[in-house]
Amino acid sequence: MKKFVIAVAASAISIGSAYAASVKNNDTNAQTLVVTEGSTKTQLQVGAGETVEFCSGGCFVTFPNGDREALTGGETVEMTGGKISIK
Repeated sequence: MKKFVIAVAASAISIGSAYAASVKNNDTNAQTLVVTEGSTKTQLQVGAGETVEFCSGGCFVTFPNGDREALTGGETVEMTGGKISIK
């Protein structure tokens, strides 16, 4: 029974992170995003070559180039050469 509870808890944790958006910075400089979740705004610094997970429950993101997008979680965002692509 104990193993079953641990397995269920582990799968719940992995499912929760599967719905988070991720951003990968392919540029050579760090980039800062402004993430708005509900009424909370935070600045998310993404280093050169770094991938960061965020936005597990839906959010608005303002990118360094001024573009703003609504994310639901689960998206993959790539920043390359100052351009943004969302998959």
